[in-house]
Amino acid sequence: MATLNIRHHERVAGHPHRWHVFLHGRDEPVAVDLPREEREKLDHLSDDEIHTLVPEALQRHYDAMSPDASPGDAYLDADWDAPVRLMQTHFIA
Repeated sequence: MATLNIRHHERVAGHPHRWHVFLHGRDEPVAVDLPREEREKLDHLSDDEIHTLVPEALQRHYDAMSPDASPGDAYLDADWDAPVRLMQTHFIA
C-alpha cells in the first residue's frame, strides 16, 4: 500500500465536519467530510481527537479505495461539492 504524503490539514471555518487536507505535489487541498451521522458514532472521541486523526483516517480510506493506485493520483476528482467522505470505520485502527 502506498502512503499519502500529507503536508498538513485544517478545519474549514464554519463547517464543523469538514477539513482541507494538503498533499505534497498538489496545489489544491482535498476536501474531506465526516458526515454528521458518522460523527455521532464517534461520540467517545472529542472534536480535537477527531481533528488529530483525520490524516490517519484519510490514509485508511485511501488504502481501502485504491490499494494499487499511485498517491500522486489520489483524490484528483474530490472537490467542495464532491468531498472525500470519511466514515467512523476509518477512525478505528
